[in-house]
Amino acid sequence: MFASVLMFANASESASSAFVEACKAYTRGDWSDAKFMLKKAVSYQENLNPDTYFMLISSEVYDGDNKNALDDCNFFLKNFPDSLYFARVSYQKGKLLYALGEYEKSIVVLSDFCHRFEDDDLYSFALFYIGESLFAGYKYDEAAAVFERIVTEFPESAKTPAAQYRLETILQRGREEKLLYLLKQTGEEYLSAKEEYERQLKLYNSEAIDSTRQKLSSAQNKNELLEKQIAELEAQIAELKSSQEESERLIQELKEAGERAGDPFGDTKYQVKLLKEKALEAQKLLNERTAASNTEE
Repeated sequence: MFASVLMFANASESASSAFVEACKAYTRGDWSDAKFMLKKAVSYQENLNPDTYFMLISSEVYDGDNKNALDDCNFFLKNFPDSLYFARVSYQKGKLLYALGEYEKSIVVLSDFCHRFEDDDLYSFALFYIGESLFAGYKYDEAAAVFERIVTEFPESAKTPAAQYRLETILQRGREEKLLYLLKQTGEEYLSAKEEYERQLKLYNSEAIDSTRQKLSSAQNKNELLEKQIAELEAQIAELKSSQEESERLIQELKEAGERAGDPFGDTKYQVKLLKEKALEAQKLLNERTAASNTEE
């Protein structure tokens, strides 16, 4: 029994010493040493209480050790549900989740805090970090509603200026997004109109080329037909000219023969008359074909 009492006394003395050293470091604001000594202190059953654990969580938070602080918050809430610090630790857990990027979990924890502790001094602070979690999750409309509530219902809160700033940021972001949307829409409409214009231009050029080709082909065919007709007419004209020249030559020969025979008014004269009439008919036919050729051209 004496040995057991001695061991208990030594353990109590070590626990007390660890707690005292932790309190000294905590008082100095030496959070790294305080965290180390408080971890040592709570390893003793005598120091395993809400006060020591609350100091440990605070030291870890001040030292930036958010992960271990969150783990100790969970331990605290599970093992000390009736503690005076329970509300503070609940709030701290939600804030740590926000700091660790666990935005959805942070919203759940802080919303539960607001539901359970409506009269707590940290109520507006919890609302603020709910708004910050929503903002970080790009839920700007919901975040704006929360920040608006802080500004309206808690004008004296230390978080009200920050909430007001966030509201202005959200409004500015909304204007920027609207302008970007309009710019995007305008750009898309411009590109669409440009593509349609280029498509229509290509189509028009293609149709114009096809139409021009058809017209050129038709004109070429017509020209070839006209050239053929002209060639035929020219051949006929040449033939008629040749016939006329031959007639005139025969008439002249007959006339000269008649004069030499001293019978300018006999049978020879009658033959000359027939030849002249034939020549006139040839000339008339030549004139008619020439006129027809000119009309077609």
